[in-house]
Amino acid sequence: MPHHPPSLRALQIFAVAARLGSFKYAAEQLFITPQAVSLQIKSLEDQLGLVLFERKPCGIEITPSGQQLLDYVERGLALIQRGVDEVCDQHQRPSISISSSPWFAVNCLLPRLPEFEAAHPEWHIQVSTSVPFPDFDGENLDLAIQWGFGDKGGRDWGLEAHLLLTDDKLIVCAPDLLERVALDQADDLIHHRLLCTPLSVPLWERVLDTLKVDAAVDQQVLPLDSHAGLLEAANRGLGVAMISTGDAFDGIAAGRLVAPLGEQPISRLNPALMPGYWLVHKEIVPENARLKAFIDWMQSWLKDHPRAVRASLS
Repeated sequence: MPHHPPSLRALQIFAVAARLGSFKYAAEQLFITPQAVSLQIKSLEDQLGLVLFERKPCGIEITPSGQQLLDYVERGLALIQRGVDEVCDQHQRPSISISSSPWFAVNCLLPRLPEFEAAHPEWHIQVSTSVPFPDFDGENLDLAIQWGFGDKGGRDWGLEAHLLLTDDKLIVCAPDLLERVALDQADDLIHHRLLCTPLSVPLWERVLDTLKVDAAVDQQVLPLDSHAGLLEAANRGLGVAMISTGDAFDGIAAGRLVAPLGEQPISRLNPALMPGYWLVHKEIVPENARLKAFIDWMQSWLKDHPRAVRASLS
């Protein structure tokens, strides 16, 4: 039968007494009486059904059972102390709390983050991912990188927003889909399932409105939880998708996808249709040294990204 765990206090007293080889010296170090040490050890022995020390006229001697237990206790106490130190250290260290779109986190931010952490080991960087717009106050965020339109359309986030990367889209589908349902002109989209992520449902609405297609978007869409899922569904012929141009042209080159309405990204229809990845924050960046340092660092390598927006944020 498993034993009820002894109290942490009893185990601490046991470890100190074993290390010093004396109940008296243990009492002095712990600022309690020798009688209290002796009672705690006796209670621990009774609870475990073990003799931990041999009491001799000249002092105490740890038993083999006591030595075995001591090895575990010392490792456990060291682990607890390490946890306490790390938690206190993180609480006291200056921090930057970031929420990122999953695609941006995986493909841009996380591969480069060790570089920033090495340059600023005194700062604690916390990164979480979120598809919906995060709760800045509830999550105590400093900044977010969010897919969408910023204040240029769609949801007004009510915060400072700066476009980092564009994300132009191309309307594509699997070749065999066209063998089942024609898609020769924009009006034919009303006969197809429209693949999207939850955030890009409004994008389909805006694109179809621009194309003057009277579609029942809410009934035609199949929202998928990620861009990767969207791409896989398109490859499998489950519907028509708007895919980021890089992935779309790769799929076309490999023969997995076709662009039935032409290989023109949606920005050619209207530049305002093109979404992107936006840096969103509450504070004025120059007034927060940590945020300014992080954003300046991010800009230093994002400027070379093929989708980069060149304007400075500082």
